[in-house]
Amino acid sequence: MPIVAHPATSDKSPRRGNLCQQQREELRQDVMVAITPTVEAMFNSGLEVEVATHVGRSKGQHRASLTATVSPLLCPFCSRHMTLDFVRNGHYQRTLLTMWGWLHLAVPRVECVCGHCPPIPFSLLDRYDRLWSDLDAAIVQYTALALSLRAVSAVLELQNGQVVSIGAVQRRVGRAAVLAAREMARPVSDVPPVIMLDALWGTFMAETGERKRDKKGRLRKVKRRQTVPVLVAYGVDPQTGEKRLLAWVQGKAEDAAAWERLLTKLHERGVHYDRGLRLFIHDGSSGLEAALEVVDFGPVRRQRCIFHKLRNVLRDVVGQAEMTRDEKRERVTAVLHDACAIYEAPTAEEARQRAAAFRATWAAAEPKAVATLERDFAQTLTYYGVIEEAQAAGRTWLEAYLRTTSGLERFNRGLRIKWRQAGAFWSEGGLMAAFWLVTQEWADHDKTTRTGWIAPIVAQMLDPG
Repeated sequence: MPIVAHPATSDKSPRRGNLCQQQREELRQDVMVAITPTVEAMFNSGLEVEVATHVGRSKGQHRASLTATVSPLLCPFCSRHMTLDFVRNGHYQRTLLTMWGWLHLAVPRVECVCGHCPPIPFSLLDRYDRLWSDLDAAIVQYTALALSLRAVSAVLELQNGQVVSIGAVQRRVGRAAVLAAREMARPVSDVPPVIMLDALWGTFMAETGERKRDKKGRLRKVKRRQTVPVLVAYGVDPQTGEKRLLAWVQGKAEDAAAWERLLTKLHERGVHYDRGLRLFIHDGSSGLEAALEVVDFGPVRRQRCIFHKLRNVLRDVVGQAEMTRDEKRERVTAVLHDACAIYEAPTAEEARQRAAAFRATWAAAEPKAVATLERDFAQTLTYYGVIEEAQAAGRTWLEAYLRTTSGLERFNRGLRIKWRQAGAFWSEGGLMAAFWLVTQEWADHDKTTRTGWIAPIVAQMLDPG
């Protein structure tokens, strides 16, 4: 007798999938309903403990048996601030959105003997804030992972079943912008020996100076898309390869004025030769070269990125008109092989000899490529002297972190993803927050965890100072 599969297990129709999804969603909601009272009870208990600390006694304990001490509470009317000056005065209801969903809390109220209620500085809750710090941490992480404000809002709704407005997400990102500005203004305590300088281009919504009324009659600033550069400076430890963002500025062009503003920020943070800076690595921008002549960092050496140099050499390989595609490819490969060999030399002197051999080999066939290589060629060999100087001081610096800005690609990739995802940033604060969070997430952190960088940022966001 043939065996027939049961329809309930063999049905792969959309109807069965919908049923499964519905059942699982119901189970998820049942779990949330079951754990919510426990979470609320733990929050309420924590709030009661805080109030007991502020008034200097537990609930039900009489004041007559106690000695007054200074309380964190301060009456805004009579300025009393001793523990025995305050008594409990019931509770008020407050809702709080967390990753567990909405919580309905009974927040203790305290009254001064004068009859007025002082504000209570709860560590578990912020005044007037309806989103808890676990959502702050999620917003920080998702922003650093290059999600848009709308996408962050959607992911949070998927996780806790509640709608988090785009405005709420934007306000959290705005707090991160304040932290970023504070961090970029703080003096650098440990100046890195090497700084890589680079520029990223993207779209920014710039104000035109005009105003117009929207559909609701409100007067709004008119903004237009502009492609602008963001100039960045990364500090590098040439022994470990650890990188960190030191400064950045948004400019209208990659000109000397914009680079001068970036370099001035570095100098104001205490970055110069006397504090350990030894090398700038850059791609040869003329505006940057001009700015480096203006801002005095001391006898800091400059290294032209050899990756950009080799790329420019390949760009200028012309070949011959009668060459086939394969022959042109072979020519490019041969030129690249000989050019790369220059920077594989063990000493600067041998590198110069190989460059001379390169000229002898290709000057007639590829004069433009040879001219490109020889332009500022001496600056591409700076790293040899830096390595010798480090060795004389008993330090081992790796050449991979001394001769190219390619190490920034890991950072820049995340920043470009964020910029493409955003389409265009509408404010400098949003741009600053996004860039700073992306660099924090992409930086080298404790390898035992991928989220350890989030907690310090959220702690700073909760610190009113």
